[in-house]
Amino acid sequence: MAKGCLYALLSVASAAAVLVGCLAMYVIAGPVGAVFTVLVGLVGLCAFIVAHDTMRRRSLTAEEARRLAQERDHVRRTVDFVADPALTEEQRLTIIDSFVPRLRVSRAPFRDRLVLVPELSPSARALLERARRAVMSVYTSQVMRRRLLDGLANEVLLPRQIWEIAMLLRVQTHLHQEQERAMRGLVTPELRAVLEPQQEALRRSVASVTARVERLERYARRVQEADAALRAREALDNNDKYRALLAHTDDDEGMRDLETHGAALEETLARSVSVAIEAGQTLSLDRQA
Repeated sequence: MAKGCLYALLSVASAAAVLVGCLAMYVIAGPVGAVFTVLVGLVGLCAFIVAHDTMRRRSLTAEEARRLAQERDHVRRTVDFVADPALTEEQRLTIIDSFVPRLRVSRAPFRDRLVLVPELSPSARALLERARRAVMSVYTSQVMRRRLLDGLANEVLLPRQIWEIAMLLRVQTHLHQEQERAMRGLVTPELRAVLEPQQEALRRSVASVTARVERLERYARRVQEADAALRAREALDNNDKYRALLAHTDDDEGMRDLETHGAALEETLARSVSVAIEAGQTLSLDRQA
């Protein structure tokens, strides 16, 4: 508002300056000078208007970008969903924008590539949360940060695992709801004969997804064990201080024990990382199967 008033005042002042200059040139140089002054003034005024419009458009664009960034950040913090990891960044932003009412972006094209967590049943949400916690513990582990694990494989495999689990849980939720609707009212032997095989198939599917989540948790456990071995390895680096202490106390047996334990810990670290990598490979084989 203040900027608009300022620009209006400047426009009026510029027009007044042109008129005054025109009168002055008319008195000094006659009609030709007055016409020249008017032309120069008009060119200057047009340049000012164009510059003002350009600055205003840039300001509006920057303001819109800031507003959109804030709205997208709000969606990321408040809307719980799982998206297909194969989506491009542009497609992900389109999905996020679909949760901003003023943008009126449709989610319909991504209906099959998006799972809204609140729409899952409570038991399905609990399973998904377990899988997410397991994956997060892998991502935040020291062995992952230090690239002792296959980082590239984890960055591709683990999001895919979460996505596939979320999709299966969504289907199971819908089928559970379908079963509940079918069981309302009188249940005849014929209806039960139809529903029981379906319910058994659904139970087997739930058991399979639960086992898949448990495999993720076992993998996360292996990674945590590798982390613990890594911390032990870091503590092992302090053995020199304790050797020096034992040397001062002439404790040869204690020094030998430190060296023996140190060698064992080196092997434990290597074995723990190897087990974690093998567990990750098992996840990959399970998905392919």
